[in-house]
This record gives sequence, C-alpha cells and structure tokens, in this order.
Amino acid sequence: MPTVYLYSRREQEVQRQAGLNWGFSNGNVCTADAYIALNKDFFRQNPNFFPSRSSTISVLWDDGTRMICLLEGSQEVDGIVYPKQLSTYNDKSILGLYLRTRLGVSDLHLITRNDLRNYGREDIDIYYDEINDIYHFNFSI
Repeated sequence: MPTVYLYSRREQEVQRQAGLNWGFSNGNVCTADAYIALNKDFFRQNPNFFPSRSSTISVLWDDGTRMICLLEGSQEVDGIVYPKQLSTYNDKSILGLYLRTRLGVSDLHLITRNDLRNYGREDIDIYYDEINDIYHFNFSI
C-alpha cells in the first residue's frame, strides 16, 4: 500500500507556501487551497499507481468523505512524465478545508509538522480499488 507524506521530507517540515499551505502563496486567492505533493520517490516505488497528469480520480477517505481529485503539474522521473501533485477538482480549497478539519485547526491556520504530530499522523496510506475505480485514502489515527 503506497504512502504519501504531508510534509517535505527534504525540509522535514510542511512547506509554508506549498502543499497543505498552498493558499498562503502569492498566486492563490483562497487561503485554504491545498495539494498533496507526489514526489519522485513515490513514483519510483509505484510507477503505475496513478493515471497520467491532468486526469481526475475518485477518492474515498477513511471517514466516508468522497472527493474528485485532479492529478496536476508535471515532473520527470527516470525519463517518464508524472503528475507533481493531487488537489481537489474545480475547487482547491475543498482538500485544504477537509484536512484542516481533520487536524482540528482553523480554516486560516498555517499547518506545521507539529500539527500533524499532534493529530497523530504525518502521512496517508492509499489503496486503489480497481474494480470500483476508486482510491481509498487512509488518514485515520
């Protein structure tokens, strides 16, 4: 079962203007906008797990919440182009508001790694149900 981390493993912290805090960057209009970064190591370990970039996927969270997510951006990994991030389709704040609610912080809160630790989880386990074409995201503690 693949795992995605909600913080930068290189920086060992949640990025201040990217990822879960994307809405704090200069280019976004909604503070709650967020995405889940998909790094090169993820694709080296799981090369065919997600469809190509610009594809949408159905996501079912461990608490029963459903979302349509978009695989966006691009990065090259060993000569193959993969998506760089996953956000909610049409409204990038849906993911950010959802995760802030799960973490128990306000809609305008700048998420830190300490917030993830306090919640009890710094990553999401993902399982793909091929029969029903849905990705199960486990963020339970």
